[in-house]
Amino acid sequence: MSGPGSTLDILLELGFEDRPPAAQISPSISWMVPEHVRSPLVSVCYPFANFDLVASPVTKRWGLEVVQLSGVIESRRSWTEIQGEIPPYLGSFVEVAAWVSFALKSYKSDLIPLPGWFVEGERNWDLVYARMDPEGWKRQQAYRDCPKCFIDREYARPLRRNLHEEFSGLPGETEMTFSFDGRVLSIILNERAHDVIASGCDWPSSYQAIVSPETKLPARFQSRMVEVSVFEGYVSFDRVRLGPCEPGN
Repeated sequence: MSGPGSTLDILLELGFEDRPPAAQISPSISWMVPEHVRSPLVSVCYPFANFDLVASPVTKRWGLEVVQLSGVIESRRSWTEIQGEIPPYLGSFVEVAAWVSFALKSYKSDLIPLPGWFVEGERNWDLVYARMDPEGWKRQQAYRDCPKCFIDREYARPLRRNLHEEFSGLPGETEMTFSFDGRVLSIILNERAHDVIASGCDWPSSYQAIVSPETKLPARFQSRMVEVSVFEGYVSFDRVRLGPCEPGN
């Protein structure tokens, strides 16, 4: 049928069946169904209780190969056309499940019953994002792993107030040190320490940032847990960049 390791082969492992689905299509709507679904060309289908989900190899414009997902869900009063596309060559059961569940996410409530592989696929959508936008995914992973901690909003408010007072009295650009030991976030500015209880993993080092009277602080906190992070050379307080920073001693 298809080359070793191809998406169609792996779909069989998910429970798809290697057979043409023409017999499953109601004659009353057959004219609505794409020709590749009605034809005896190689395809596989997954037998949901209320329709057959068909996966067929298709060559689109400029020779682009995809596996097209399609089907028609009928009810007494309406019908829903299922459409989606996934790459023709994927590396594993989990990756195929992720792509199929991602392509069908808008139709999830219509899938009866919901297969276990669909739920497994939803948990691995990062594999889809990694292929769709590699650079964006790498940045997302880098942000996930960057030094950060979380402060309860009730503690973050007095910290913001104290920092605002400190920034207002600065003569110009001044160095401020951040560190987090897994329990306490410590901020040192003008030899004065501002300590606050926080949660998260301890940071590999302290960080030194440059702040000034013009440094902006968050106007309000939207979430109950307020994030302080170090990412791409900046320290941020609730996603508001305070200034450029670098690892301390």
